[in-house]
Amino acid sequence: MPPILAQRRHVSLPLGMSRRIFLPLALLLLSLIPSALHAQAKFAIYGTAGTEKSGLPNDSWKLGGTFGFYYGLYHIGPLSFSADARGDLSDHINSGFIGPRVAAKLPVIPLKPYAEFIFGVSTYSTPANLKIDNDFAYRYVFGLDTTILPHLDWRVVDFSYALNNSANSGHAKTLTSGLVIRF
Repeated sequence: MPPILAQRRHVSLPLGMSRRIFLPLALLLLSLIPSALHAQAKFAIYGTAGTEKSGLPNDSWKLGGTFGFYYGLYHIGPLSFSADARGDLSDHINSGFIGPRVAAKLPVIPLKPYAEFIFGVSTYSTPANLKIDNDFAYRYVFGLDTTILPHLDWRVVDFSYALNNSANSGHAKTLTSGLVIRF
């Protein structure tokens, strides 16, 4: 049986592209892939501080805060779809929420507006420290983030408006600002 000799094959590149152009172009595309993946964070944690109003009668704005995280699910063009989980703490409100989040990354300006529809439970206490039981609540959340460092965003504003069954269907509101750490 005759020995098999390696044969040299000629591969032609489309549209007359030479190897001098193909190799630098391939290296450039490979260098862009990690940065594109990095720009679309899959996981982020955040904390904000500001004011919160429970929606109970005779209750004014109080200091409050929000903490939570979101996990990226899909990216379609400039839109990112995520799942968000958050907790709100203040003198009169303790709550936990979960729900969908959509954010848009503007092409030229480093601003990322977002919106959420979240639902969960809330516990209220009146100014006389009388507890109102946990009950179903939902919130509409709107906000704006901007990047200040590669993995750090400033949450410029986070506003939420809620319907809370435990507060006699009162409308709680929050207005906060804080930081987001993206991984």
